[in-house]
Amino acid sequence: MPDIKLDSVISRAEGFTTAPVHEELMMLNVEQGAYYSLDPIAAAIWTMIGKPAAVQDLVERLQQRYEVSAEQCQADVQAFLEEMHKNGMILIK
Repeated sequence: MPDIKLDSVISRAEGFTTAPVHEELMMLNVEQGAYYSLDPIAAAIWTMIGKPAAVQDLVERLQQRYEVSAEQCQADVQAFLEEMHKNGMILIK
């Protein structure tokens, strides 16, 4: 698995259908038969990577929205992106 760094550029993988349900974002990949539910913060990240974005930009934008330290935000974002990559949800450059 590639190492996700602050200067890594992240974009969405194709094949996912999404729909908002209450405060979550439901995602379905029919081809893989996979279903995901994203909480509001994860859904915000998914929205932000609608256009390719550097991890550092994602971290900075989330810090502006939520009360979180830079270190905690970076660790959480990188862990989430690694999980998304493992599930084939994102592309890394």
